[in-house]
Amino acid sequence: MEKIAYKRFILAKDNFYDNPEKVVATARKANYYEPEFFTGFRSTSVYHEKGMKAKLENILGIKITRWDTDPLQENGVFYHGFSKGKQKEVPGVHSDTPYNDITCVVYLTPGLPFNCGTSLWMHKKTGICDPPSAPIAKKHNMKLADLFEKFEQDSRIRSRWIETDRIGYRFNRMVAYPSGVLHSATNHYGSSFNDGRLYQTFRIGVDWNTFRMYR
Repeated sequence: MEKIAYKRFILAKDNFYDNPEKVVATARKANYYEPEFFTGFRSTSVYHEKGMKAKLENILGIKITRWDTDPLQENGVFYHGFSKGKQKEVPGVHSDTPYNDITCVVYLTPGLPFNCGTSLWMHKKTGICDPPSAPIAKKHNMKLADLFEKFEQDSRIRSRWIETDRIGYRFNRMVAYPSGVLHSATNHYGSSFNDGRLYQTFRIGVDWNTFRMYR
C-alpha cells in the first residue's frame, strides 16, 4: 500500500468553465457504459479543453506530474448518477486510486439541490478518514484485507459513517481533494440521462512538495 503523502484539504471553485453549456452539450453526445462491477454510467472518452492542465495547476497551486488521456484512468471522463429508477444508487463511500493523486469533480447539471454535492466521511467504528492501513488494522485486531472488506460492506450504509465535510452542489462548480480521502457524492439525482446528476472528474498525479496551500 502506498504511503500517504498528502495533507487533507478541500477546495471549491465556482464558474469553472467559461462556457459550461458547451461542455454539457459535449457530455450529452458522449457514449456511456456501466462497468461490470460498478454502478453508474461513465463516458467512453475524455474531454480536455485546450489549456486544461495549466488551468488546473493554476487553480490548485500545484505542479501536475501525470496527465492521463486513457478514459480508463478517469481523467476528464463524464459520469451520470441516478437516485431513482433501475440504475438508482446510494453513493458509496470510497477512496480513489492512486491515493496520492488529486481528484477534481465538476458539477454539470443545472438546478440540482445543494445536497447533491460532495461529502467527506469518517468511519464510525475505526475513526479513520483515509484509506485503511496496516497500523489501523492492527489496532482493531484485524487483517488489512478484512478491514478493506469491512469498508466495502459499510460503504453504502450511511449510519456507519460521520460526515465531516460537505461542499454543496452548484452548476459549474469544481471541487478538489486528495484522492485517498474517504468521500462520496452526497446524493445523486433523477432517473435518466435527461435529469440525472451529470458530472466530470479529473484525476491527476501531482508533486505535493510544490503545493502552495502547504506554504
